[in-house]
Amino acid sequence: MMKFKRQDKSIKGEAHSRKYTLGIGLVISFIFIFSLVIFFQPQEVQAMFGIFKSYQVEMSPEVRGRITDGGSPVVDMKVIRKLAYEGYQKGKEQVEHATTDANGQFSFKPLVIKSRQPGDLFGQNMLIWQVVYVKRGETIYHLWSTHKTWNAIQPLSDLMLQLNCDLQDKKVKHQINTTDYGGIPEQVVGSICHWQGDLISTYYNNELISSYDDI
Repeated sequence: MMKFKRQDKSIKGEAHSRKYTLGIGLVISFIFIFSLVIFFQPQEVQAMFGIFKSYQVEMSPEVRGRITDGGSPVVDMKVIRKLAYEGYQKGKEQVEHATTDANGQFSFKPLVIKSRQPGDLFGQNMLIWQVVYVKRGETIYHLWSTHKTWNAIQPLSDLMLQLNCDLQDKKVKHQINTTDYGGIPEQVVGSICHWQGDLISTYYNNELISSYDDI
């Protein structure tokens, strides 16, 4: 009767180890080649994969305004601008201060940063938080309060150059149609600044108003 020899377990183990090592090597090689292909592609292709490309993110455009109280300029009042974006310093608040001059005027420089988040699958919809306000006693007056997309939106930039607010005016919600400018149809801005324009619908206590005399 013919007898068969049992295969040595150690030989089987070595064969299995070689196959495992070969498999890992093939995976690493594939990743390396794929990375090289993407790296040497045009920026459009890189952007499609959301890697390597940094985007200019407008945290805030230039800000200018004037604060009055019953029509008279408010002098030496501290104005605070706060900005936050998850794609920049892990969402840490960026806080700046300005002081009104003899005419009640103030300003802030624009803040534009670079981030890869707009090209990221999970980060492309992250919004920027913007708020500009003053405080008198325990009362906070919002000159500007909104959440916006990472790109520059011209109607919003224009309004942030017109933060001319009177502390006697009531806070309203402006609904701004920014669709044609890379924004959204109903961009909501809370403010005591009273603006008017074709793109702006203004609400007070959630009711649409046609004139500020209505409030």
